Amino acid sequence: MQNSHVNQIASILDKNHNFILTTHLNPDGDGIGSQVAFYHYLKKRGKNVTILNVDTIPKSLKFLENGCAITLFDENRHRSLVQNADIILILDISDWKRLQRLGDIVRESNVETVCIDHHLLEQQFSDHDFVFPVASSTGELIYDLFTGLHADFSKEICDGILTAVMSDTGCFRFTNTSPKVFEIAAEMQRLGADRKMIYSELYENQDMPRIRLLARVLNNLHLDCGGKIAWMEVNQKMLKETGAILKDTEGLADFPRRIQDVEISILFMELPDNKVKISFRSRGIVAINNLAGRFGGGGHAFASGASVEGNLSSVIEDVLFQAHHLFE
Repeated sequence: MQNSHVNQIASILDKNHNFILTTHLNPDGDGIGSQVAFYHYLKKRGKNVTILNVDTIPKSLKFLENGCAITLFDENRHRSLVQNADIILILDISDWKRLQRLGDIVRESNVETVCIDHHLLEQQFSDHDFVFPVASSTGELIYDLFTGLHADFSKEICDGILTAVMSDTGCFRFTNTSPKVFEIAAEMQRLGADRKMIYSELYENQDMPRIRLLARVLNNLHLDCGGKIAWMEVNQKMLKETGAILKDTEGLADFPRRIQDVEISILFMELPDNKVKISFRSRGIVAINNLAGRFGGGGHAFASGASVEGNLSSVIEDVLFQAHHLFE
């Protein structure tokens, strides 16, 4: 993010008072962490701020709610709130579909919108798009912005940014972990972020239903294309028998990348409405965002997703057929 971008955002923040912060369906550490950091920054400036999301916060991220209420969107209760906002600040997303009905109301209301994101943007999304795919995370962009604004990095802001950066780099394991990421993490810890607590909440706080589900999924892992493709499925029966919920599948797609010779990992998750959610992950050589795009999805070169209508077995067959072409 360049100084010109910082100045543009600064002007928007200076001129307005009522802000709504939102992020995507199935929110992750980058989306929530970025929201929380921005919330505390704006509150410190005396702004009126509401975090309004279309989905519940994962259990592993509830520690960020300390001193920061995250409201679940309800159309009847919050329509007027949206319509009366000065700015809708959309973080870690540039796809209206993933804001569901909230996105529809935002567009209908003609409220000014600002997007800060690191996912590839194919066409204009908001009134003011600040989208930089080279960044590891939206949290990295928030850090750049606040640094440019000479913000006072409170502990709450530092915790939010470190959570965001740590989450989207897989705790500094993924290919998007640049030297700058380590510099940001070090700076956030120096300024007060509780690294040990954040790591524990993100990676050492899993309940038994998720562990049971993980065991079932890994026990039924499949290797294809000479071991280059690893794929797994989560069906409704598995969720019911293990007591897990769909949010417990977060991060499962990353596990097969630890297997020798596996280049891409695919997780198929059966939804109750004849849809299948797909997570694509790559070790970092074979790009999979175009594969996701063939099924109406997208994302980063090495981490993408899609949601497809159809029964689980048919979707698996179609996706694997296309995935094989990546190795021809």
